[in-house]
Amino acid sequence: MRAVRWLAAAVLGLAGLAGLGEAVLRLAGFGHPILYDNRAAYGYRPLPDQTRRRFGGARVHVNNLGLRGADVTPERPPGALRILFLGDSVTWGGSYVDDAQLFATIAADTVRRQHPGRFTAVEALDAGVNGWGAENIAGLVGAEGEFPDAFGSDVWVLTILDDDFRRERTHVGEVPYFNVSPAMAWEELLVLGAYRIVTTYKRPKPAADFERIGREDLEVYRALAAHARARGALVLFVWHPDRAAVGGAEEVWKGRLAAMAADARVPLLDLLPAYRHAGGAALYVDGLHLGVAGHAVAGRAIGEWLAEAVLR
Repeated sequence: MRAVRWLAAAVLGLAGLAGLGEAVLRLAGFGHPILYDNRAAYGYRPLPDQTRRRFGGARVHVNNLGLRGADVTPERPPGALRILFLGDSVTWGGSYVDDAQLFATIAADTVRRQHPGRFTAVEALDAGVNGWGAENIAGLVGAEGEFPDAFGSDVWVLTILDDDFRRERTHVGEVPYFNVSPAMAWEELLVLGAYRIVTTYKRPKPAADFERIGREDLEVYRALAAHARARGALVLFVWHPDRAAVGGAEEVWKGRLAAMAADARVPLLDLLPAYRHAGGAALYVDGLHLGVAGHAVAGRAIGEWLAEAVLR
């Protein structure tokens, strides 16, 4: 009997610890991840009409169009300026950055402040998606994409980084994102942990493969810019350096992107000088992604460029 009572007490103790851990994880932001669809055209992107409080209390809202940020009408309102931000997790912004602190939001606010009364509204449509590459973007808004009208956007801002040139089209199953909600916060944590373990066994592709992928991605970006211009939109390429580059490391694809942009007559905004001037490595939360201060710097730089561009 004593052994049975000891076993029962141990089970109850473990259950209590698990329950306490569940509560702590939920307070930290786990348990209600953003949910994604699963599509052939573009791979995956957030399902529409989601609002979450995630890490550090950051508010993450996916609107009625499946884009991060405020709800908007499917068609651009008369007199409004609609800015579409395209890219990967850097553009998405992470679940630790509030919607109001994203560089997309800050850029749109900068344009609005510098042109008071000129537009009925300046809308920021954040179409960045974790893990995306150029082919995913083309599957969404390219000429043969799911939404070739790009939600009626007047401006396309494509934020590009070295890591993007290593990616083909990313699919569900290659990334630790959810199509259905996990039952527990522990479940989300275990999935993320398992993904980290599994990726330690991966080996990179041969250099020749990366070279081919990078060249193909350059042409995808060229085609995206041509498609946007054919629809009458202003296009801006934004170069986002990683943290190592801020410290002086080589930026492998920046020169080739700049050459392609010049040939295609697409403006390219390099954020490296702005980052170095404003604090350098301290703007990042890891090797690639910006913290709140970094988003503020990027948003102001992009917004100031756009504010001048709309006057031309």
